[in-house]
Amino acid sequence: MNDDARLNDDARRAVSRFALVALVLPAVIVAAGVAVMLAVLPALPDPVAIHWGGAGTPDGFGPPWVPVVLLAVCGFGLPALLGLLSLPALRRGGRGYAYPFLAASALGLSCFLTVLVTASTVRQAGLADAASGPTIWLPMAGGLVAGIGAGIIGWFLQPQQRFEPTPVRAADPAQLTPGEHAVWLQRVAISRSGGIILGAAVGLLIAITAITAWAVPDALALWITAGSTVLVTVAVATNVVFHVRVDERGLTVTSAAGWPRTRVPLADVRDAAAVTVDPMGEFGGWGMRWAPPGRFGVVVRAGAGIEVRRRSGKTFTVTVDDADTGTALLNALVETRGASGRTSPAG
Repeated sequence: MNDDARLNDDARRAVSRFALVALVLPAVIVAAGVAVMLAVLPALPDPVAIHWGGAGTPDGFGPPWVPVVLLAVCGFGLPALLGLLSLPALRRGGRGYAYPFLAASALGLSCFLTVLVTASTVRQAGLADAASGPTIWLPMAGGLVAGIGAGIIGWFLQPQQRFEPTPVRAADPAQLTPGEHAVWLQRVAISRSGGIILGAAVGLLIAITAITAWAVPDALALWITAGSTVLVTVAVATNVVFHVRVDERGLTVTSAAGWPRTRVPLADVRDAAAVTVDPMGEFGGWGMRWAPPGRFGVVVRAGAGIEVRRRSGKTFTVTVDDADTGTALLNALVETRGASGRTSPAG
């Protein structure tokens, strides 16, 4: 078997195992939990305990259908969101330990939620009053053990393919005449698939908040879910479109919302290169990301980007169209600044 055929086989195996661990197994596990709860639904008290206090005893109650809906929404929605976030990039050839980790996390999360919600609900079957029901500790412990165990199994079910960065594309500096000023501007938006997934994440949180407000008589739980929804919505809204600018001040990347803003001053730029970016493989996701060693990026899609090496040795990366032109201008400005510094007369 030649190297290309082996590479294709490895790629297909990575995609199929990822789909199995991140999507298929979580769906089967959650479906089993939902089926068990539906089977015992007639034997449950009305209302059932759906919240437990610090002592582990029931202190919040709701209709018997609430645990079923919560498990279905969270159990199917969250693993599907994590899996679908990465599967398109993996199919395009993305590599790196972030992919199997994300799939294993989806499987572990589905197991944890299924065991916790199903066990805490089923144990109430036959009770006349849910307030006298058992504590939450055993389902919590069982969920943690099942989630961690499933995550470990999910990790080893997948091939581990190390991320190999693509070679940088050399970009000659642009030609600037003495005294000439130049500015390069671009606008970059998150890919359509990424926007759909992020929108689905916000929609899922809104649904969870609505269910909590309707069925859970706990102000703290509502504030936590509502606050999380607002924070995620703001984070998404400020990380989907960015304006990129190269000028005599350096490289500036600003959200279309006006914040956040990242600037690499020209004096801090050692050089720049045009690169091909794999957000998940290199940074573990999309948006404003940090990665070792000393890497920061604004990565809203896969593809072309500008990578700036700072004088400190750290790097800053932004995905953007026409990265070659932006890189060439930035390198020219660095050279011009260095030349003017070398030729300036002594004071």
